Amino acid sequence: MRRLLTMFMLFVLFVGSGFAGNYAYVDIDKVMNESVKGKKYKADLEGKLKYYQEKVRELNDKLQEAQKQLSSPTLNDKAKEQKREDIRQLAREIQSLENQANQELAKMKADAETAMVKEIKEIVKGIAQKNNYDIVFYGGLLSGILYSNKSLDITEQVIKEYNSRK
Repeated sequence: MRRLLTMFMLFVLFVGSGFAGNYAYVDIDKVMNESVKGKKYKADLEGKLKYYQEKVRELNDKLQEAQKQLSSPTLNDKAKEQKREDIRQLAREIQSLENQANQELAKMKADAETAMVKEIKEIVKGIAQKNNYDIVFYGGLLSGILYSNKSLDITEQVIKEYNSRK
């Protein structure tokens, strides 16, 4: 039995050493948030969000003004009906603008992430080939890495390379 156990341990050590290699990981979330391009994409998104927020605020102001006018005792029935129609129209415009904003912002975000991930993969591939890494894992909020030695982290290298590209 001892001999079988010893042979099994030697087999595990022998096979395990055959799979040993150079590993690294990259925190993609950090690259996306701290790189120059990532910050630019984020600023672009925030600018577009502010644009839509301002448009919605303007329409809401018009809506509130129309609602105040509707409660005026000086309006006749025909004018009140027109104000009600104006209010319905403004509410539809607000809803439409919010839908448009959500779609456009989601598309901008997805396009930016897709472009960044593609570039990051190219950079990681170059760094991995240069440093003879067999495998590069991705780290970040949703990765499968719970712990790694900081010496395996090439995130700063990737950010530096990414920022140097125009």
